[in-house]
Amino acid sequence: MAAPQSRAAGGQWHKHLLLSPPLAFFAAFALFPLGFTIYVSLSNWSITGEHRFIGFGNYATILASDTFRQSFLNTVIFAVVTVLLQYVLGLTLALLVYRSTRGQSALRLLLLVPMMFTPVVVGFVWKTMFDPSYGPISWLFDLVGLPQVPWFSEQLPAMTAIVIADVWQWTPFMFLILFAALRSLPTAPLEAAMVDGASGRRLLFDHLLPMLLPASMTAILLRSIEAFKLFDVVYLMTGGGPGVKTSTVTLSAYFTGLRSGDLGTAAAMTTMLLIVVLIATLVLLRLLIWAGRRRSRTDDAALQVERDDVADLTDTVDSPVTTEVR
Repeated sequence: MAAPQSRAAGGQWHKHLLLSPPLAFFAAFALFPLGFTIYVSLSNWSITGEHRFIGFGNYATILASDTFRQSFLNTVIFAVVTVLLQYVLGLTLALLVYRSTRGQSALRLLLLVPMMFTPVVVGFVWKTMFDPSYGPISWLFDLVGLPQVPWFSEQLPAMTAIVIADVWQWTPFMFLILFAALRSLPTAPLEAAMVDGASGRRLLFDHLLPMLLPASMTAILLRSIEAFKLFDVVYLMTGGGPGVKTSTVTLSAYFTGLRSGDLGTAAAMTTMLLIVVLIATLVLLRLLIWAGRRRSRTDDAALQVERDDVADLTDTVDSPVTTEVR
């Protein structure tokens, strides 16, 4: 008995040895920066390097700050609105392209173009588009007789412009995931529903959306994590203005840390954002697990439908033969 146990222990040691390099890499490049950021957030670290431990003083400061509360609210609004719009538009485009019989490859390539631009380019282009003096959107409003919109001098128009820019860039991401999921769906439940006379609306809400649920939750999870970190487009289009009406947590941390030199408060802001993103991620992961289980049940039902169809076909074929023999 000693020899097998010794070999098993040696195998476990070998596995741990193989895992050591990636674990060391993860600790060096992920855990250490995270731990250092938390440490800085608990001090009054300044850009000059002087610091001392102050506990949760920075967190108390930012929670009492109107600027941080406004930035946090804007971050949540941007994340929820942009991800929701991107999902709806991405799903719509995926369904339209999936149903098209010609030019699917060209359509897919065309729809993916916005995602290829860097956020800096996107912010610059859309700031030019919304410019009240020479932007094409202002020119179009003049052409059709609509009043000019103060895109960058009032909160709601400025936030709308940022949302449009972000949705334009990242809707292709949703489209890509949902279109790939559509192509992998089993056809038996959909064909059975069509034979039963299901309308397009019932086909969408009773069959397609439940079957797409795991892919939908995956896309929403990935985009939500990125949306909470929105920085480039806001910085280039509005700079957080007017005032701090469109500022985000990442933008506030940038101004606080690099412009004001208060690295401790900036680290506290990013740590607070990390906590919120982790909570949102855990909730979405739970929903993703639930969606995966539901999809598994749907696939089992689809397999059963296929088996029943095969059985019915077999009975239909065998029935005349049996009658003739008799």
